[in-house]
Amino acid sequence: MIKDLSFEKYCYFPTLRTRHAELKGLGELDAARKSRILPLLTLGKWPQATDFLRAADKVKEAMGDLPYFLDLTADGRHLVDHLKALRDPSGYFSQWRAFVSAYPYAIPVVQLPSDARSRDIIRQAVEIERSVGKVAFRIRDFAKDTPLVVSALSAMDDARNALVFIDCGYIRAAIAAYVAATITTINQLRAEFPEAFITALSTSFPSSTKPFADSSQLRGSINILERDLHERIGGHSVAAYGDHGSVHSVVYDDAPIMRWAARIDYPREFDWYFERRPKDQSAEGYISAAKEIVKVDPDIGSRKIWGEQMIVDAANGIPHAKAPASWIAVRVNIHLARQLELSESLSQGDSNDTDDDDF
Repeated sequence: MIKDLSFEKYCYFPTLRTRHAELKGLGELDAARKSRILPLLTLGKWPQATDFLRAADKVKEAMGDLPYFLDLTADGRHLVDHLKALRDPSGYFSQWRAFVSAYPYAIPVVQLPSDARSRDIIRQAVEIERSVGKVAFRIRDFAKDTPLVVSALSAMDDARNALVFIDCGYIRAAIAAYVAATITTINQLRAEFPEAFITALSTSFPSSTKPFADSSQLRGSINILERDLHERIGGHSVAAYGDHGSVHSVVYDDAPIMRWAARIDYPREFDWYFERRPKDQSAEGYISAAKEIVKVDPDIGSRKIWGEQMIVDAANGIPHAKAPASWIAVRVNIHLARQLELSESLSQGDSNDTDDDDF
């Protein structure tokens, strides 16, 4: 199945980590929508896990028999010994390739550790292409990673078997710089491989919503800059669209949550609307927030999106949970559904844009 996979049939390539909330949001996506996304899942530690197997199993559980990309966390605090073993370049990263081979619907992301030889990285890509049929690259360090990816593509049988993710991470602080860097990277790749399939990844969801609240501190909205970046690099005619699933790019899993307020985030096409109740951690806080969100969008609950139904239920006095992680899952789920449909609409619009001279 993977060998026959066509990247062109997809319009939306979200990336998520193997945290419970993110996988819950993905897992609750309905089957029809889930079959139309091709996500990149990054393995990290799972609670009380001693290796990455449980995280990989949870990904498999969330995706079922649908294809996905599998990557390793770049955070060295996660299961240090096991991470080091899977990123060991010996045998052209044989341990990483063997690990992913246990999951027949997973496409490995080529590992690019800074201490590995170029030859080992390039041969890793070649071996993945031969055994799996498809391969992915993830460019995070534009200057260092891009030449390696170009070399690896050159060594492959067919560069069209690869998908190249350009991952900008958090862009809100310097979107103009990330736009310029992404365009430069795309041009470097396309100069050698005009047919290369490229996806631009980014996130603008902040670590805190408080700076975006209005004067009441009860509500606010956050514009989705991922869409801005994608449009400014040329839209779907230049690169496919991807994002971090409405999650901030840095997660402080080791930091204890000392203070939090009941908050529900409601993703829309071009912004995240939120309702928060400062100093309130009760079920009533979530009920109050949900009631206000339902007032904002009278169509909520009509789109057959699990996360929207959770908000409707809370507005009716039955919140599914009263903890931040559970509501992150709601946000991720709604975001995936809404951005999938927007991506499909915008992609279709791009394909229909034709100059008069073409007639």
